[in-house]
Amino acid sequence: MAIALTIDLGTTNLKVGLVNEDGEILNLRSVAVPVVTSTAGGAEHNPGELKKLILSLSKELLAGSIANEVKYIVSSTYQFGLMLLDEQKKPVTGLTLLTDIRSQRTFNAFLETYSDVDLYALTGCPLMSPYLLARLFYFSTKEKEVLQKAKYFTDSKAFLFEWLTGEFATDLSTAAATQIYNIHQETWDNFLLSRIGLSATQFPEIKDGTNYLSSLKENLRQELGLKQGVKVLLGVYDGAALGVGLGALKPGVGIINVGTSAMLRVPGTIPAFDKSDNKRIQPYALNEHTFLNGGALNNAALPINWLRNSLFDVDIQDTNMLHIGTDAPLLCFPYLTSERDSKTGPYASGVFFGLRQYHSKTDMARSVLEGVAYSMRYLYDALKENNLQISELRMGGGGTQIKPWPQIFANVLGLPINIPSGEQVALVGSAMLAFVADGRYQDITILDERMNKSNISIYPDEKAVPIHDQRYQFFKKVRETLAPLYKEHATLTL
Repeated sequence: MAIALTIDLGTTNLKVGLVNEDGEILNLRSVAVPVVTSTAGGAEHNPGELKKLILSLSKELLAGSIANEVKYIVSSTYQFGLMLLDEQKKPVTGLTLLTDIRSQRTFNAFLETYSDVDLYALTGCPLMSPYLLARLFYFSTKEKEVLQKAKYFTDSKAFLFEWLTGEFATDLSTAAATQIYNIHQETWDNFLLSRIGLSATQFPEIKDGTNYLSSLKENLRQELGLKQGVKVLLGVYDGAALGVGLGALKPGVGIINVGTSAMLRVPGTIPAFDKSDNKRIQPYALNEHTFLNGGALNNAALPINWLRNSLFDVDIQDTNMLHIGTDAPLLCFPYLTSERDSKTGPYASGVFFGLRQYHSKTDMARSVLEGVAYSMRYLYDALKENNLQISELRMGGGGTQIKPWPQIFANVLGLPINIPSGEQVALVGSAMLAFVADGRYQDITILDERMNKSNISIYPDEKAVPIHDQRYQFFKKVRETLAPLYKEHATLTL
């Protein structure tokens, strides 16, 4: 039975696992990835440190005879990663993370520069600062000396694939979240890049990550103790890998991924765009035939971690997190790193609304959990308004380990949520892609039936649903009222 060595590079943690053809995780290693904040507002991963961590974890897993059974290596990685490279493709910068907010400083100038272009219509990406185009604009205006050293530009996916194989390539699902990928022409958009003096030739070649295979570099093969013939699958971004692992690439099946960030998407055969000016929907191409249409949140577990690390510790597994109460609710708008819709998103920041002296740290933590769920409801409404129907929801990601949270999501969305009984679904999804890409299985649906045998179902609390619905309507009103104030607030700098 073949085994895949799967790498899941997230913004917070790195996970490396061994997955067999039955979808069983034979072994797993995980480590927190240090974040470099050497510049004000910057947040990067050190590429050299990432390589060392991946090699270290992989060697631990491959000790002994099991290395002889590994046939594939495949990675899933985060979006929004940007790294500048010199002429020899050596790093000039680290890999930017979602929490890197430097591009917010130049976002108004960015909007003016591209004011005559409908970026959303061209790329499917709404107007927000974390996209690579806005980040490149920042370097072109505020860190020109750094940009002048750069010849090439890479992302987290291309960085790993080039290291493993020597090929400078990224996948469709990662390219689609850059705002420089023309979703209609299916290529980098030279017109958009030319405004900051760059061209498509400086970026990785775009491939279908679900089936593009290459050979592992010989020096890495020997260092890891693997047999000859190991193939490297390009793979997809982490949220897409999770969707594959959930068996959610079927019509009407919604995918919820809750980690540092979160998403709500539903697969389709064509890209979907938000008819509203708010541009809440992004159509990410998984491959040539499948689009993951929906929205995402920059802030999910991220504000929970902030609250516990910066303010006070609190037991988020406490069943009191489900308490509703009879008083006017404490609402949290958990937008520490802005958000992804075009009106509120680019300038959004965190707000507690309705805070009283009797509120406890448990109340504040609950309001963060609910605030993320209400923000997800905002995306769910966008799907329904644009005729993207969901008949079933499947949920994965680290957020499922916060026991009250899936129930809160079910109560706020008013839908049952199915959670796989196994963990590390993105690792399993990446392995599934590798097995299918090399012809061991005809398609993903066969593997889905084999791997996803049992789920845990969370049903909405009938008493809580109408209460949360009423509170969500008020949450939405406050959120939209804050939109222009967020923008004004961003100008109050010295």
